[in-house]
Amino acid sequence: MNGRRVIAVGGSMTFPPEVARALGAAPDAVSWLPSIASAQRAMADGQERFDVVVLAPSVTDDEAIALADFAARESPATAVVLVRDTPVDGAFPRLIRGGVRDVVDLTKGRSEFPDALRRALDRTSVMRGSANGNNGSHGSTGTIVSIFSTKGGTGKTFLACNLAAALADRSGSRVALVDLDHDLGDVFAYFRAEPSRTLVEVATLEEGADSEAIAGLGTPLVSGVVGFGSRPDPRAEPLRGAAVARILNALREAFAFTIVDATSEYSDHVLAALDLSDVVCLVSGLDAIGVRHMSIAMHTLANLGVPRDRLRFVINRADSKVDLTVEDIERLIGIRVDGRIPSSPLVAQSINRGRLLWLDQRRSDVAKGIQVFADRLRSSVAPDQVVSTKRRLWARGS
Repeated sequence: MNGRRVIAVGGSMTFPPEVARALGAAPDAVSWLPSIASAQRAMADGQERFDVVVLAPSVTDDEAIALADFAARESPATAVVLVRDTPVDGAFPRLIRGGVRDVVDLTKGRSEFPDALRRALDRTSVMRGSANGNNGSHGSTGTIVSIFSTKGGTGKTFLACNLAAALADRSGSRVALVDLDHDLGDVFAYFRAEPSRTLVEVATLEEGADSEAIAGLGTPLVSGVVGFGSRPDPRAEPLRGAAVARILNALREAFAFTIVDATSEYSDHVLAALDLSDVVCLVSGLDAIGVRHMSIAMHTLANLGVPRDRLRFVINRADSKVDLTVEDIERLIGIRVDGRIPSSPLVAQSINRGRLLWLDQRRSDVAKGIQVFADRLRSSVAPDQVVSTKRRLWARGS
């Protein structure tokens, strides 16, 4: 396990060797603690640094959530994995929202166990790398912004695409635009383009490659914006979290901004992107269900170790007359809305034409809303940034 520490909690003394077998390690490679309380004490005293805590089937859902919440506060890089020998049924979403990294359902076979542990170890590597200075806020040049919403129809992809173009224009810098949806991603459709490479090719790029080699694996979309993604394929397996981490770290070195259009699920590769992001932008419309999703996402990300100060909030169709206002949302869930995008038929028209609204309707209220958010984002992550007058242009097809 290359020095990484995995601890088994609960159950009997036969549980640690079972975890070790799933890891392909020696039986004594995994230590054991008898209870949640003992695990909390070990983490609280600072003497032990656990990479993964594996909870036995005897640990209840409430105990698992309590430990995950404790780990998020005391040891944010520690991943909590829960093992179940009975069907998980509808408990999975609650456990994930509570901060549990993964749930292994042994009733579906044991092949899932090693995969879950591997994903957890990958996630911990990403988190510890960020804490040791690999995150953009500690010496790297670029800023990673993930656009995220667990509810469909919020305008997440529209915002990601237009924000990328706005940041390229307003900052005078190259911007990477990443589509993490491997099966039904829409980013490239906004530009009537297709990816020229796959994300797998970017992930296998040699470490230390220069910025031009990295940018060359992308697809020029509009001036200043280079797209990265894969052709939609419902049969394709999503990338592992470690691969996404390699991609984003490479893009951070090559681009001033990297905008990630994340999927609507807390999947491993999306969590890796959120872990590495300098900013996570949560998007909602002016509807109660969307606001509820935003509130739940805010608390789920906190439980998963994403600091509150990384979050930004954007309300789409913010001027709709629907008996709910932006001010109501701010008051109800205790946030400050950072971006307000008004409603307009120009949005649907731009999508149907395959032309960005930011390019075609620069004087529209929607474009002005995107510009305000882009400028606010730039000032919050790079207050001393000066617009370059010698921007390298990346026009589509160049």
